[in-house]
Amino acid sequence: MSPIIRYPSIKDEIKRIGLTQQRCADMLGVTLSGLNHRIKANKQQLHWSIYGLAQYVENTKNVKRRSR
Repeated sequence: MSPIIRYPSIKDEIKRIGLTQQRCADMLGVTLSGLNHRIKANKQQLHWSIYGLAQYVENTKNVKRRSR
């Protein structure tokens, strides 16, 4: 059985990692209203998605990006 990831507030976690809700929705491939719907539903899948997004953002903060 996989460990449980549960944030007390997903909105606060999104802010903590330095993203707007719109940017978070874009990165997850959903609309802003879709993200808000998922936040209200409070299902485990979104908690894992936010955890993965937080890991990604925190691991790439110091990576220089080159423009296309």
